[in-house]
Amino acid sequence: MKKKETWQTLFFEFVEVNYNKPFVWGKWDCCLFSDACIKAMTGKVLIPKELKWKDEASAMKSIKDYGGSLAKSIDKAAKAKKLTKIKPMFLQCGDLVIWQEESQMCGMYDGQAILCPSEDGIAVKPTDLALHGWRIDG
Repeated sequence: MKKKETWQTLFFEFVEVNYNKPFVWGKWDCCLFSDACIKAMTGKVLIPKELKWKDEASAMKSIKDYGGSLAKSIDKAAKAKKLTKIKPMFLQCGDLVIWQEESQMCGMYDGQAILCPSEDGIAVKPTDLALHGWRIDG
């Protein structure tokens, strides 16, 4: 999975266009947000086509069936696309991140913080919540 030459512009345009888009399970949740951002930067998706969900319960079932946990599911998909797993201290703009508050969620790193969808649009989370990262572009 290779980033387009203009990936940084595409990343920040993606954030701007989707800034106020609210979280909706199965339409605009943390996984779909991150996958759409990756597609904006690379033209390719990370989420396997067979994975579908429409609400929290079906999302959790898809995650459990595919990899057992969100981190393991993303790691499985990332390995299939030959992405490099990185430690959170080495995050760079455009990297995929798993972060933890009440539960594990994923988002994209913008160079300073983790971006993810919320009920009010894109939320900004501190990097110290990051548990895992994957470099888009290897």
